[in-house]
Amino acid sequence: MRSLVLLLLFATFSYAQTAKPKATPTKIPPGVPVKAGTEAKSILDKGTVVGRTYRNETFGFEVTFPEHWTIAGDDFEVVAKRLGFDLSLKAPTSLKPVEKNQLDRALKRVNIFLTAYRTATENIAENAIIRISIEDLTANPQIKDAVDYLDAVRATYATMKLPPDFRYSETQAEKLGAKQFGYLGTSSDAGMKRMYATVKGRYAVMFTLSYKNNHDLDTFRNLLALGNFNL
Repeated sequence: MRSLVLLLLFATFSYAQTAKPKATPTKIPPGVPVKAGTEAKSILDKGTVVGRTYRNETFGFEVTFPEHWTIAGDDFEVVAKRLGFDLSLKAPTSLKPVEKNQLDRALKRVNIFLTAYRTATENIAENAIIRISIEDLTANPQIKDAVDYLDAVRATYATMKLPPDFRYSETQAEKLGAKQFGYLGTSSDAGMKRMYATVKGRYAVMFTLSYKNNHDLDTFRNLLALGNFNL
């Protein structure tokens, strides 16, 4: 279970925002919306974006982002890194070498399909980011559903030396609209995260919010409640 990588999906944003920037940007770099009909150049279907709606027929869902949220282009992480904010998924340097190597290897099984964000203040730490991603569970056939997956994540946390300010919840479940999700919450001095998960075939499908304002959490939950998960 130590190879599961949701620690990174939860922790990376916090580590990135507390890093010293190369410059002093006042907000997240602008997004470049994906053109309608754009598809992944890999064997995995990364889905398509039309307006503010993201659709993935392979994994059977569609969600629409509200106004004031921007769907980022494929160069989002590159632009952010140029401004001094590394939002890429990688093991924090504070981990022990063995743990870091395990997580780095596990990252190869994760694909981020979409990043969206809300910029409403002049302080980047107050912004919110949503990421939609999947993890290949082929190496973990014992994981059958979202509860199994999240329990495995918590078991991973329990074996690692985490930062003293990092806290995580019990595995929980919530029905949003017609869809039942499992979820975990984490928090640190840098902010909070809520990750909803479901399992589709041999993939975990994850919807992760990094936030500080509970209004963003309400927006996130509503986005999933209004989503179509029966494509």
